[in-house]
Amino acid sequence: MSKRRGWWGLLFVAPALLALFVYFLLPIIYSGNLSFYKVELTGRSWVGLDNYLALGEQDQLWNGIRVSAKFLTAYLFFNIVVAYLLAIGLSKLSPRFCGVMLTYYHIPCLISAISSIAVWRWLYRYPGGGLNEILEALHLPTIMFLGNPRIAVWAICFVMMGGMVGSSTVLYAATIGQVNKELLAAARLDGANEWQVIWYILTPLTQPVRIYILIANLIGAMNVWEHPFFFTGGGPFGSTRTMMFEIYYTAFVKHRFGLASALTMVMMGIALGIGAVSMRRVRSYLG
Repeated sequence: MSKRRGWWGLLFVAPALLALFVYFLLPIIYSGNLSFYKVELTGRSWVGLDNYLALGEQDQLWNGIRVSAKFLTAYLFFNIVVAYLLAIGLSKLSPRFCGVMLTYYHIPCLISAISSIAVWRWLYRYPGGGLNEILEALHLPTIMFLGNPRIAVWAICFVMMGGMVGSSTVLYAATIGQVNKELLAAARLDGANEWQVIWYILTPLTQPVRIYILIANLIGAMNVWEHPFFFTGGGPFGSTRTMMFEIYYTAFVKHRFGLASALTMVMMGIALGIGAVSMRRVRSYLG
């Protein structure tokens, strides 16, 4: 009987396993194989490790890593620090008002990226954009939000974080809501001030959700493509071209599919390395 149940279980999960193989594992295997070839419209030829060696000689890889690191910095600051502080602030409010505010913070997560980009492109437009009109009304100098290489990546990060920080705030708020109120009351009774309660009690108790947010944001920062593509097309001067954007640009603009596949394998290796380190951290924390 147990053997028959095992076969039935395998039958039920077979569609999901097939989808996993077709849409995830098979493209990875094909891309890994393609990274050893020089691919042209007329065919492909074996080049061995030349594509991987060529990556080290080009600025695209290092530029993509630098830009992705900037996005990662914004991800971690907003989703770990800002979201945590917002959740702590909301925990001081009445449960009903806290629920309303959490819903309000989460609304941007439900808006499609394209719709958000369309609105913010108008706000960032130079000249005549909504933000620059406000600056002009206040007799302040206008700003090229998307035309300045030093500002563009942070302007895009601000838009992305507005749609992401809400979900992190909800996770933190739910975790803080599960903390034993008697533990907090005992700490205050022993003379702990508010910052000591936050640092020595709430922060350690919310560490599991913080680790989850960290891992999710590390992976998310490496997959940024949509916002830079529709905001600036990777400009100005390549200042918003992430690693994912470099893969797209190398494959579908330069038509160097072998090199793009090699870059994909490198990025996947970096992601797996980060994931392995993060999982070791999780295991050490859980004991």
